[in-house]
Amino acid sequence: MRVSAHRTRFTAGRPNQRTNGPRRSPTIIATLTLIVALIVTGCSAGASSDGNQGSASAAKELRAKGDGTLTIYNSYTIAGLDPAGTGTNWLFDWGVAENLLQVEDDGSIKPWLAKDVSRDGDTRWVVTLRDGVTFQNGNPVDAEAVAAALTRQIAKSKAAQVYLDTATTVIAEGDKVILTTPAPNAMVPAALAARDNSLQIYDVSVMDAAGGDSSKIVGKGAYSGPYEITAWDPDNLQLKPFAKHWEGKPPLKGITVKVVPDEQARIAGVKSGEADMAFYPSTSAKLELQGDPEAAVLSSKLALQSLLVEMNLKAGIFTDVNVRKAFTEAIDYKGIADDVGNGQFKAAESLYPTEMPFALKNQKFDLKKAKSLLDDAGWTVGSDGIREKDGQKLTVRFVTQAQGPETVDVAIAMKDQVAKAGFDLEINNAEDSAAVKKGPNAWESSVALSGSLSGTADPIQPYLVRWVTGGSSNAQGITNPTIDKIGDQLRGEFDDSKRDQLLKDAQKILVADEAYVVAGTYKYFTVVVGPAWVDYKVSSVRRHITSQTGK
Repeated sequence: MRVSAHRTRFTAGRPNQRTNGPRRSPTIIATLTLIVALIVTGCSAGASSDGNQGSASAAKELRAKGDGTLTIYNSYTIAGLDPAGTGTNWLFDWGVAENLLQVEDDGSIKPWLAKDVSRDGDTRWVVTLRDGVTFQNGNPVDAEAVAAALTRQIAKSKAAQVYLDTATTVIAEGDKVILTTPAPNAMVPAALAARDNSLQIYDVSVMDAAGGDSSKIVGKGAYSGPYEITAWDPDNLQLKPFAKHWEGKPPLKGITVKVVPDEQARIAGVKSGEADMAFYPSTSAKLELQGDPEAAVLSSKLALQSLLVEMNLKAGIFTDVNVRKAFTEAIDYKGIADDVGNGQFKAAESLYPTEMPFALKNQKFDLKKAKSLLDDAGWTVGSDGIREKDGQKLTVRFVTQAQGPETVDVAIAMKDQVAKAGFDLEINNAEDSAAVKKGPNAWESSVALSGSLSGTADPIQPYLVRWVTGGSSNAQGITNPTIDKIGDQLRGEFDDSKRDQLLKDAQKILVADEAYVVAGTYKYFTVVVGPAWVDYKVSSVRRHITSQTGK
């Protein structure tokens, strides 16, 4: 599979007509057995929010038959609606916001709002837009509107500035959009397709009038996607179909995205019929729901999401490279996938998915080598099997992510594995893992839903924010001149084969030579669905809602 982030032209054919929703079978669905209530963590999941159990049963029956709406229980808050701020990646996921380009599930970059993007020389990019596209408020998505949105993002968004220097200019030239970078920049296609809050296209007049108040964006039709916002707070998003969407009127009558932090409550919502989908289930969900007529676990075709295991280089035991190497050698990567993945994990052999041409298979489980490295570093085995040195235990305070229960699954498997080498893994399941990692003396290692690829399968953006000196997500404190130099080269390298080699060179340092980071496992994106949605196609790149969802 090739993520074509450096091709010089992206031209549209017919609009994407893939189906991403249920083909409802009333005969089968009508035979499903309806249960009354399920008690989870002290709450009645079969009851409605006002405690009316009868209403919940009625809602469940309606859901099973398919009422034309979609209710999603999710674990992450929707922090804001202005892409110049933070947290708007979910607007891409839920079919509200659109980009000029998009990444398909096979990793290829294709047109979206643009029907053609071509590179004219090393620094000039020409964008030709689709005809007749409007924002949900009726204003045209023309060259001037697109140039204004991109210019605002480049000036205001830290996420956009990872891709594009602030000296980048975007202007309307007739019906074309001209993007000019101050130096050759191979990241432009990935930027135009990025899932995060970098270069989404929106009506700038609405955002400017809102002045940073997301409540003032609600109902203003500022985006161009198939669904528009009717209500919002950080825990609840309400959407209605945009009848004049350029791909045609979307089929769903409405979408609700509700934040439900507890995983079991999310799944119980699906089983009771109050929700159609529950995102971010733990790996145990597949076994627990096997054969259940009220819920099923669906997974994406590709496992592109890595759960990175990062080492704290600022303080503590992992300032010693041999201890870091011992830790990464003591991890049984295949064991993690086999023992706790339940088919939802793919064993990590590389920092990148092995489908990628730049993946270097240099993650190895070698317990004997791990023990030898610790012996050489002066760590001796104590009476309890945990190693000691100068009166200090070989303890790893290991941070996991509460919103991602699969991170705990990985940690539990790792605890037993690394104990065989003499490490004591203390698991801290943090509500805000990023906050914990800001304290250099508060942790030794972590695992989180932070991948080596971006949400749209780009390797360069995560590289720059995670591993380059001063990167916005470089909580580890990596400072390596060669890694920094490779990052600079990646920005301007248009040749795929040369880009691939640069990424391989970096992996040798990051994984083998310095043991800064490894992929603990790869996960298929997984969703729990109710009976009306058993034919839903789970996206590998988190494009969960499209104009075709529900057909």
